[in-house]
Amino acid sequence: MKRHLPILAILFAATAARIYYAGLFELSLDEPYYWLWSLYPQLSYYDHPPMVAYFIYAAGLLGDSERFIRLPAILCMTGVTAFSYAIASGVANSMRVGIWAALLTLAIPMFSVGGLITTPDSPLLLFWSAALYCGYRAIDTQKPRWFYATGLCYGLAMLSKYTAVFFGPAFLIFLMASPENRHWLFRWTPYLAFILGMAVFSPVVYWNYTHDWASFKFQFSHGMDPVVDNLRMAAEFWGGQVALYGLFLFFFIVAASVGIGKLGLRGRRDDYLYLSLMSAPVLLFFVINSLRARMEGNWSAMAYVAAVIAAPIFYARMRERGAGWKKDWLFRGFAASVAVSALLIIYAHIQIVDPILPMPQKREISRRIYGWKVLGEESARLLKPMGSGAFMLTGRYQISSLLGYYAPGRPEAYMMAGEGRFGYLGSVDHLKGKNVLYVEETGRVDLNAIKGYFRKVEPAGVLRIERHGELIREFSFYRCYNYKGGLVKI
Repeated sequence: MKRHLPILAILFAATAARIYYAGLFELSLDEPYYWLWSLYPQLSYYDHPPMVAYFIYAAGLLGDSERFIRLPAILCMTGVTAFSYAIASGVANSMRVGIWAALLTLAIPMFSVGGLITTPDSPLLLFWSAALYCGYRAIDTQKPRWFYATGLCYGLAMLSKYTAVFFGPAFLIFLMASPENRHWLFRWTPYLAFILGMAVFSPVVYWNYTHDWASFKFQFSHGMDPVVDNLRMAAEFWGGQVALYGLFLFFFIVAASVGIGKLGLRGRRDDYLYLSLMSAPVLLFFVINSLRARMEGNWSAMAYVAAVIAAPIFYARMRERGAGWKKDWLFRGFAASVAVSALLIIYAHIQIVDPILPMPQKREISRRIYGWKVLGEESARLLKPMGSGAFMLTGRYQISSLLGYYAPGRPEAYMMAGEGRFGYLGSVDHLKGKNVLYVEETGRVDLNAIKGYFRKVEPAGVLRIERHGELIREFSFYRCYNYKGGLVKI
């Protein structure tokens, strides 16, 4: 235990700092949407599998403030950091390299800031990291029980987010590429492990079966629909990858993922090859698909877990080999890029709580986590005189969820034409005849789309949300009387 005190101190300090910091700012756009899921536990949901809802539900037993809603993300990232340390220290046979891997995990913007925002990526990264660790132990010990543990964690990752599916093909590629582990392809163990993972995932399949495959259809079209301006979309995606994974550090991480694979092939180091092939093929998929479809920046997050672990191992090995000044400068460049990424994270944390530098509104990170409490309070004030059973209505699922969380008394809030997102709420027939407060960002207001569903629609005011004198958002309110039905489709 004594030799692990440094990593335990790092994990404790990082977790404590995040728990404190998580209560200093309002929920982001998507967090209350997943919080709402936790109030209605299901086998799955329209957008994603259910694990994030289960985690928020568990944290909700302690409270439902912003800090408790974010507790799952904080603890998940603590787990990711711990697994990074365990794998790196084992592969390199060095606790120092393991500490580097843990610190590097904390220095990646996607992981550091993402460790404060609870989304499906939170449990995905935890269980992907757990599966990665169990897979490493499987090839290191050659014991079947670690394959089964890998399958279990794979299933839990699939219960978190569909992109976890890439773990299975990547692991298969490794088994085929590794001469020392190819024999497992002719044994039942890895296939039984895969079946175990699919058994864990089966509730999501059953939910889709009973809901006309709604979630599978949504995600397939969401991630595979081709775009017209594909080069611009690809440039945006990979520009986002550079920003999310540490600017210069991004290039060092990707290079390490490839480089450690080459070292693994030359030196017959299966653990090196494992880290490379659990990252590079997944990244290659996103390279190819970004040229034909719109990709979100966080979709590739799990591919970087192995790459981040590989980086300190690779650059430490390069330095040890001492092959000229280039290798030494390579290590120094890597260390400098980590420092730059850490500074970027410090800036982001300050900017979220109290913006200090002007940024274009489209890129301003604080816009996503400020003003919702004021919006909720103003909406509740305008709704109050509209009579018993009056509810709020908006055009975006994020705003309806934010209203449902921040409006005092938490009155009902719905999205127009919910596309199946809110099917778990049940029938909405009871809303007919009620009065409605329509809440929408001023630039998105479409009165023609709603007038036919009410006896009367009248303006109720405008709310300008400003921060340090800068306009962040403007919302318009309309009182709508005697709802006729048909507009709210959950």
